[in-house]
Amino acid sequence: MTLVITRFPTSERDDPSVFRVAEGVWQEAGALSNFVPTVDDITVMALVAPEDVRCHWLTLPDMQGRQAESVAKLRATEQSLGLVHCSAGADYDDVVATATIASEVMQFGLDILKARGLNPDIVLPFALSLSVHSDGISKAEMDGLSVLRGEQFAIPDDAVLRDMFISDAPIETIDADSIRSMLLSASAAPLLNLREGKFAKRERANWMTAEQKIWVQRLLIALLIVTTILALATLAKYWAATASENGAALAAAQKIDPAIQDIDQAESMLAASLNRQGKTQGDFAQLSAALWRSVKASPNVSIRELRYTPDGILTVVLAAPTSDNINKALVAIQQDGFRITATPRQDTTGATLVDMTVRMP
Repeated sequence: MTLVITRFPTSERDDPSVFRVAEGVWQEAGALSNFVPTVDDITVMALVAPEDVRCHWLTLPDMQGRQAESVAKLRATEQSLGLVHCSAGADYDDVVATATIASEVMQFGLDILKARGLNPDIVLPFALSLSVHSDGISKAEMDGLSVLRGEQFAIPDDAVLRDMFISDAPIETIDADSIRSMLLSASAAPLLNLREGKFAKRERANWMTAEQKIWVQRLLIALLIVTTILALATLAKYWAATASENGAALAAAQKIDPAIQDIDQAESMLAASLNRQGKTQGDFAQLSAALWRSVKASPNVSIRELRYTPDGILTVVLAAPTSDNINKALVAIQQDGFRITATPRQDTTGATLVDMTVRMP
């Protein structure tokens, strides 16, 4: 588990140093432009320079918790110029600390860090990472950051600002080891975090680990292989059954005519034999289907009689109130390509009848 700490960049030329902390040991990881993230980088904290963020403290004795923080952020935003992003956190007693930063500065810094492979979990003003005495002024420096911090103020270490806010008051310099210890404490429990609201950290949820994804891929590949094998086995079984039936049919045909060489020749000779005998091979299904299709398409037409003769002729008696109804059925079956003959007549009730024969084309 590694903590990564760097300065929050605010310009294209800003190239802060990056530090890694593992088990309390600090290691410099080089400049941000050369930084290479690793899988052990669990937490990333970016420190904002005092020049880029305004820290303000408010005393709210009648409010607590989220209510106090909300009111503090509202007041800090009202006291700022332009569009700002604000965060707040309880400091001590009834005092709430706030930090406001220009929204474009916040977005720019996050974009720069993201381009370098860092997506900070914590964005914290450097001044608010320090623990200071209530009656003194402290100075802290780190990687180009320099801040003067009092009980309820935090300013850049600038000569003009010193004269305005501090004058001749003594300043205690915080040593590097103490600063590092304070940063570790701040990373575990920051006073506030500017990564909230519209700048909150959002990451795509990982439902599976890399190892689980590999196993899922293996299972899918195995499923595909098994499915393919089953399909091939079924197809082979079908081919074997067909070949067996064809073999039996061919053997039976060769008993009649030994000159038959294959199943196709046997089928053609069977059809020729049926034609010589005046029989047809399966014409009834096609003729009757064509008949029912034409009758269904013609309203008020019914079938009185239906016969099929061995010579492949379908004989039908159609009935309808008028000849126009029957003519529609006759036209429909002729349009399907079948040959017909039709003889009209009338029965005792006055209905129109047609004696029709239907042949294959």
